[in-house]
Amino acid sequence: MRIGVISPQDWGLPVSRWDGNIRLEELGITVAELEQRIQHCLHRWLPRHFNAAEGAFHGFYSAPRQYLEPPQTVNLIAPWLLLAAYDRFQDDSLLQMAQRATAWFYDRFVITHPMSVVIGGVRESLPDGALWTKFAAEYVLLAAGLYRRTGDQTALQRALQSAGFLIQSARHHFAPRYDVRNGAWLPLGWQSFGRVVEAFLELADLTGDSRWQERALAWGEFGLGLQAEDGGFYLIDDDYFNTDIAADELRAFTFLYEQTGQERFLAAAVRFADWLLARQRDDGAWPLTIDRDGNVVVPTVGPGDMPNIAIALLRLHAVTAQAAYLDAAQLALRYSLSMQIVPGGSHPYADDPCVAWGFWSWDPYYDYTVSGDQATHHIRGFLFLLDYLGAKGS
Repeated sequence: MRIGVISPQDWGLPVSRWDGNIRLEELGITVAELEQRIQHCLHRWLPRHFNAAEGAFHGFYSAPRQYLEPPQTVNLIAPWLLLAAYDRFQDDSLLQMAQRATAWFYDRFVITHPMSVVIGGVRESLPDGALWTKFAAEYVLLAAGLYRRTGDQTALQRALQSAGFLIQSARHHFAPRYDVRNGAWLPLGWQSFGRVVEAFLELADLTGDSRWQERALAWGEFGLGLQAEDGGFYLIDDDYFNTDIAADELRAFTFLYEQTGQERFLAAAVRFADWLLARQRDDGAWPLTIDRDGNVVVPTVGPGDMPNIAIALLRLHAVTAQAAYLDAAQLALRYSLSMQIVPGGSHPYADDPCVAWGFWSWDPYYDYTVSGDQATHHIRGFLFLLDYLGAKGS
């Protein structure tokens, strides 16, 4: 399979054509029911969160206050859903919406001044938030994804520009962020090396330039050194595991093994996957934060992280054929399905049209919010599962 993150078609998987009556027992739903939920999210929920005048997605929607935040960083991830849906349905309006949201984000959150040594860096917030490697890598993947689907050279140049920021990060001991106010690279933070590996491998494939693969390998080597003795990754301030930075790390090692054949990358992926499986709850979820001593620091779940981890487990299953990884992925996606707000169901605010068919940001409920970036991970997870199982003839 090809290397890719946004869509199952990036893996080279054909769009699956299932008999709708087939029941996906591990998810407890028929194919037709799952496809209907995907359509409702795309066509009934998502448009309510896109500001057509701005050309961007709103931030979080608070159900208790019936308040849509102004557009913000959600526009880094929400367009991924549009690209994945475009691959499946070939609806040009989805691609155009993704282009608008990506351009809106670029104009506000990416450093573009030609005198800046951190040109291509991506802010965490406006007006002068720190620049993070994890955001820059995600922007590379988004812009590269647009280039794949449109051939727009501007998108490719913007992907390469943000990749330059990642090169500078590596020069500064793989620093995860840059403090704009003080002009300094900071050694601690959210060390998401996996997203950088994915971004560089994507560029290697797009450009045919082997230097991008060499850079991915350097980040992979760095990542190997971060793996704890127990197999886990404690990437927040070198102390805490967080589900937000789990899927990309697992995918990165799997991809590096596939690209190089080096067993140490596969061994690292398997060790981490086994660590995850040992800590997966019976409902398919993982707690948000665990410390190096094995204590659950934050038992709350970030639901959108569950399908992202599931996608990574599907890729590892493709490489190893170990049934446990497929089982864990499907269990995580069953949990993901339970977080979708179905009208008339047991979820609170289920009849609010800005909530219905979306996905909660937190479990248990914290602030009763939904957002486009959360839905992106869930729907993509379902699409990856359908096409992966379809390709296997399941």
